[in-house]
Amino acid sequence: MKKLVFLLPLWLSLYPIQAQDNGCVSGSCANGTGKYIYENGYIYEGNFKDGLRSGLGKLSAPNGDVYDGMWENDQFHGQGTYVWSDGSKYTGEWKNGVQDGYGIFFYPNGDKYNGYFQNNQFHGKGKYTWVDGSTQEGTYANGVFVQ
Repeated sequence: MKKLVFLLPLWLSLYPIQAQDNGCVSGSCANGTGKYIYENGYIYEGNFKDGLRSGLGKLSAPNGDVYDGMWENDQFHGQGTYVWSDGSKYTGEWKNGVQDGYGIFFYPNGDKYNGYFQNNQFHGKGKYTWVDGSTQEGTYANGVFVQ
């Protein structure tokens, strides 16, 4: 049996960046739709509520990473897609800034996992498919295949 390599990012929720007046370049970054450029080079275009990212929006990082999807209280929340500059991609459900619920994770080498996530880890029913077509399907707990 092949060994799984888990590369799920754990830093996804480390970017709570509250909007400030000086970075809003268009629209309303308090309540409404606007574009905000942060001092660290991140660019957010989308909906704001009470100065926080909330609703539909897109965050682009200076390194090429992009999140496009739903936000709540300045965190990824709801359906969304995160694409990393290395070619990794997650599309699915988010809760309070982390992968939580059903989603699909694509690795740069062509492997993919589709199934359930909890706290950025494979958790629940899922299927891992290697680039050569072999698969492992069953139950995962905290990122580990259990049956």
